[in-house]
Amino acid sequence: MANRDNHARPSRPNTDQSTSEAHSRRRVLKALGATGVAAGVAGCLGGGSDDSAATATSEETSSPDTETLQPENIPRGGTFKVATTSTTNGLNAFRIGDGQTSARVNSVMDAGFSRTGEAYEDILPLWFEDFSVSEPVDQIEITLRDNLEYGNGYGELTADDYLWNLNNLWRPDWTAFTYSHLFNVGADNTPITFEKVDKYTIRETIPEPRPFFPYNEPLGGMYPIPKALAKPYVEAEDADGLEQDEEVMRAAFNGNLGPWDLKRWSQQSVMAFERAEDYYLRQWAKRDDRVPEVMANAPYFDEFHMQYFNKASTAREALKGGEIDRVSIPSTDVPEFRDQGGIELYKNPYRSWSGYLGINHRANGWTQLRNKKVRHAMAHIYHNEFIVENILNGRAGVQNTLHPTWGPYAPENPTTFSGSLDEARRLLKEGTSNDYGYSGDTFVGPDGNQVELTIVYQSGQTDDLRAAYLKKRLGKVGIKLNQETTSWPNLMSNYFKTTETAPGFSGEPGYGDENRQPSDYNRGPQDEAVSAQPWDFMLTLGFDYGPNTPASTITNLFGTEQSFNSYGYAPDRDLVGMRDAAQTAASRDAAKAKITEMLEYLSEERPVIFEYNPYNFYAYNDSVENIPDSPANDYYVEERYSEMYFSDGASGR
Repeated sequence: MANRDNHARPSRPNTDQSTSEAHSRRRVLKALGATGVAAGVAGCLGGGSDDSAATATSEETSSPDTETLQPENIPRGGTFKVATTSTTNGLNAFRIGDGQTSARVNSVMDAGFSRTGEAYEDILPLWFEDFSVSEPVDQIEITLRDNLEYGNGYGELTADDYLWNLNNLWRPDWTAFTYSHLFNVGADNTPITFEKVDKYTIRETIPEPRPFFPYNEPLGGMYPIPKALAKPYVEAEDADGLEQDEEVMRAAFNGNLGPWDLKRWSQQSVMAFERAEDYYLRQWAKRDDRVPEVMANAPYFDEFHMQYFNKASTAREALKGGEIDRVSIPSTDVPEFRDQGGIELYKNPYRSWSGYLGINHRANGWTQLRNKKVRHAMAHIYHNEFIVENILNGRAGVQNTLHPTWGPYAPENPTTFSGSLDEARRLLKEGTSNDYGYSGDTFVGPDGNQVELTIVYQSGQTDDLRAAYLKKRLGKVGIKLNQETTSWPNLMSNYFKTTETAPGFSGEPGYGDENRQPSDYNRGPQDEAVSAQPWDFMLTLGFDYGPNTPASTITNLFGTEQSFNSYGYAPDRDLVGMRDAAQTAASRDAAKAKITEMLEYLSEERPVIFEYNPYNFYAYNDSVENIPDSPANDYYVEERYSEMYFSDGASGR
């Protein structure tokens, strides 16, 4: 549940069927995303409110039931099953680095709050009873609820737990915590000051007012680990030991902090959760008007399962057969599912996710892609307008920068490309070094042989089509493309992480005299740190983020020394300085010009080949009640499994 803007992370477009609760629970550490199982869900968000309204068909539109049941009258029972193509690799709150891990952790722990609108005060308070922003915006006070309890005898969750984790786990270099950068502000990385006010209250102070600070506030997206559990690993500076601790891997310390408890876990099979009997939020539904009344008895299912499928198509067939209750579907399959009996479609045109063709600027990729003219050639070859209209059937917005087409900062005049192959050939000749060129219709390299490039991705209906399109188009300009398919975990660990030393580099990778390594996704400059496996292009993985703070998103993904710049892109502009100028502006309106400048710069540079922001489509068993209206009417609409129920109180299985 925590809709937030500060934590960007790797995720899949709509491949993973299980992530919606995580997006609703906490759009907090959002990041890179994939396109697999549901190429139409996580990877198919739409292109603007006007456009989405115009394209919504009657089959994709639903209204709530006229009868509103009181919590005590809502039927309870049954097992709610969602499909996932992401292997169920634990609930490790210490090592959240992608959207799928976030989804699993969010099932057992709520985090601070969920954002319900753009105004600072527009929140659904979860662990945080209060979130107070000062004027000018240089200070925030958060107050925890007084009934938050860890499990396994670890006691109450209080301000002390946050501050201990901050000082011992989240900030120290030895832990390599992915989101450590969130605890600093500005180009000079000035630390945010955190101080205990009382048992439940923490005051956060920054050096000067920043209108975006409430969207970037870091504690609301963090999961403190009990001090008694983590302390032995801290004293030994043993990050690997903490990461592999059984209690940490299973989040067995979650206590009453979330709606579900882990019941059993079988990798490559199922992650089963059972209803938490002592969920802290139930009492607040009766005492806090900001908490929906339905939460008084939530959740209503006895169990919630993330069911693993090795193929998206198998998951969709399982829904048709009544074996599961929710699956994301590609836009290409919408007609089939809207005509299927016993199924309800849900459409969300507001996912803030960018689908793009990733480009490897590092030493184990084709280094000619570092030249902007070559990337422009690729933007003609891999034409985003064709992809949206012909592969996604118009159920997406054409994106030309890292911002949703419906977003508040979308540039009016981004750089666009016509899809001309003649222009692509000209740019290839001009942009590559002198030892490249055409031999007849074949584009050859220094060895006189045809240039061969490699694309890696997780196989799925949409990404198979995207890869085939790129292969065909590259062939027409004389370049051969090799296709490699892999699993999501392998894509992340062996292709996106940059944990290896580049061939020919003998030192320790890192930035500056101290060899700073921002994260496993960016261990150093493009000619020093590389992935375990070579690649040139990447699909499946995109970027999930909050639309209210695009300056941070841009910098995190494409800034030279930033955590998620796995691509090794080296901008010739100071993105960190531009971000800081935007974030220190007197108001969000005053920051708009600088944010637009950043987005227009990306549009011209094309560090990756921007494609689309998707419309998400989900198919539900029609016995599931309390699904949001379809289509969603804004970015902050949430699918909350904890508020759903079966019409007869049982799944029928």
